[in-house]
Formats: sequence, C-alpha cells, structure tokens
Amino acid sequence: MGDTENADDNLYVSGEVTYKSLRFTTAQGIARLTLDRPPANVLSIDTMREINAALESLEYQKDVKLVVLQAAGKYFSPGFDLGDHLGDRAYVMLEEFHRIFENLAKTDKPSLAVVAGPALGAGSVLASACDIVYAAASAKFGHPEVKGGVFNPVAAALLPRLVGRKKAFEMMLGAHSMTSADAERAGLITRAIPDERLEAEVAALVQRFQDGSAVVLQSARRAMSGGLDVSFDDAVRHAEDVYLNQLMASEDAEEGLKAVMGKRKPVWKDC
Repeated sequence: MGDTENADDNLYVSGEVTYKSLRFTTAQGIARLTLDRPPANVLSIDTMREINAALESLEYQKDVKLVVLQAAGKYFSPGFDLGDHLGDRAYVMLEEFHRIFENLAKTDKPSLAVVAGPALGAGSVLASACDIVYAAASAKFGHPEVKGGVFNPVAAALLPRLVGRKKAFEMMLGAHSMTSADAERAGLITRAIPDERLEAEVAALVQRFQDGSAVVLQSARRAMSGGLDVSFDDAVRHAEDVYLNQLMASEDAEEGLKAVMGKRKPVWKDC
C-alpha cells in the first residue's frame, strides 16, 4: 500500500483515503493504525470513520499478519468528542463506533492494542476489544461516563464478557478507574508492562508475528473468534472446519509440518 504524508497540513494519504487524525501504514506484514489527533486523541466521528476505512481496507490484504492499534502523545484516548453526544450526532457517533467493533470482529487478522497513556470511556473499550492488549504500567483505564449523564452501549455489552458481571457493574456504574496492573488481573488487558519496557516488549511480540505465516495466523484467529459466542461443541466443529478445509489446503500448513520433521526453519509463502 502506498502511504504518503503531507508535511504542510499533516494529512496522511493511503490509497484513496485521506487520514487527518490517523496514521495508517502497512509494511512487512504489520498494519499500524496510530491515533494522532492532538492533544489527547479524542474519538470524533471523523476519527472513527478513518479507523473504519483503515480496517475495511485490510479485508483483501492477505499478507497482513497483525494489526497494531496505538496512539501518539500522552493519551491513548479519553473517549468520545463531547459535542458528538448531542442531537442527531449521537446516532451517527454510536453507529461509527459500533462499526469499529464489527470490523474488528469479522477480520481474520489478529489485533494488538498498545496503550502507553490513559484510555478512558470509548478509548478504553477500543483498546480492550483488540485480541491482545499491552499497556504501560502508568496507563489508566476507566469509564467515567455516568458522571456526565451518559454511558457507552458497546461497553455495556462488552465489559461483562471481558471482566465478568460484578467487575463490569463496578466499572460502569461506579465510574471506577483502574491501573494497568488491576486491568490485567481483571482480564481487561493482556499484560501490564513497566513503561521503560513497553516499546521493547511490543517490538518482540510484533517480531514473533512477522516470523509466522499469515495464512496460519489468520486461520487460527478465524477458528478462535468464530467459536466465542457458541456452545463448546459448535466451537470445536467450527475450528475443525477451519483446520481441515481452509488451513490444510494451504501451502504453509504443509511447509510448517515438513520443517518440524526436518528440524529446520520454515520458509513461508503466506498462502
């Protein structure tokens, strides 16, 4: 994908889409979406439209092994633009936000959120919805919306599934915030990492994905995500279908098995 930056007006152009508050690049099997809307990366309607355009553009990019969602500046995101809650804009705001999670759910690309600063409200939900979440120890997560007379519908549906009913009620109804360590213990994020180690730990994880096969990673992700909201037996049948009828039809499945038997490093074709 060709990505260019206009230094004069800080516009990022990718394909036919111009990104004003999102930096979007793909290279070496890694797609990076970087929130870049100073000063705090507030999620405006336009910003969410850009996120959706980036995610939807990845559908036919079969070489992408990992989608990394991160942010520039001190904040990951404090949530929605307050002005978007009012009048007819509230409907559009929620539709665009909901579409992000539809896109994350239907993609076969694994996703990683990197949270180096506060992630609040919609920002917290956006990060925690990714498959893997690495957060700096100093980062905060929370849902203060009820203090302002609103709540986040996606959070109302997602949080009980991630952290359980009791913790979800405390977070949303009690406007409870938590440290990264608490978020890890609750199951909201994958790992809380010392600030000075975050970049190195993210780089190491990204490298592990780069060393893998795109088709194997995508098949495994498809098998797992397709079984999340069904019975165990149906989840197993779905995973077996992906394994037998999709993965085992790929060249990389055969190459991986031959490499193990030959005690050598596989040479992936990503197909």
